[in-house]
Amino acid sequence: MTATSRPQPPAAHGNGTRAPPDNGAETFAKFFECWILQQSRDLDALRAAAAAPPAGPGPDDDADPRRLVDRVLGHYEHYYRAKSAAASADVLPMFAPSWISATETLYLWCGGWRPTAALHLLYSKSCAQLEAQLPAFLDGAGLRDGDLGGLDAEQLQAADQLQRRTIRSEREIDEAAASAQESLATTKMVELAGGGGAAEQGMEREMEAKAEGMRRVLEMADGLRMDTLRAVVALLRPPQAVHFLVAAAELHLAVHDFGRRKDAAE
Repeated sequence: MTATSRPQPPAAHGNGTRAPPDNGAETFAKFFECWILQQSRDLDALRAAAAAPPAGPGPDDDADPRRLVDRVLGHYEHYYRAKSAAASADVLPMFAPSWISATETLYLWCGGWRPTAALHLLYSKSCAQLEAQLPAFLDGAGLRDGDLGGLDAEQLQAADQLQRRTIRSEREIDEAAASAQESLATTKMVELAGGGGAAEQGMEREMEAKAEGMRRVLEMADGLRMDTLRAVVALLRPPQAVHFLVAAAELHLAVHDFGRRKDAAE
């Protein structure tokens, strides 16, 4: 998937989570609840795989880090297909989603998480796991390469290059978003704004055209989010990718749960 490709409409998924039909935000909010449950199940499987000793090939997907990682990435792709279908019906709620907490809205970038955050997460988790290995390393043991503390020089260089590319892509999307937002103040819109009720139909047409610009921004941003996630996983060995996906799910679920509890307390 490229940053500008349009995902195909979603179909029923094998995990039992069905993507919403094209009837807007209310159905996507219900889908999002299912997505949170699916991510919790994925996190349990990822944690078990991260804690398990290396296993040989077998019929159990969860015993094979590569197959488990591919399955979890497939769930992310399913989420973005569902989001694209809902945005085709009404893009406006995607930029002010009711299904997340007020805390989470503070960190929204073009309708979701900022793609470079995936690189910051990689570096943070790598530092934490490397620090945990230091006592054993100082006692003469080698560094483990099965988690993110064992990133080698080639992987770090690939991560740095990916971060640079992602920053450039984010800037391009920022420019597209600015252009779409600035179009609100065109001469035509100014004329319609002063036209009273007779201008209602014209305003409707103009606003729909401007919403289409924001749909393209969301499409680009979600494409970059998925591209970046896949690119991070691609530069890691399968056991390391498991640890990265654990960190990503833990962070998302923890912030979501914290925000919901904070909203409920207010």
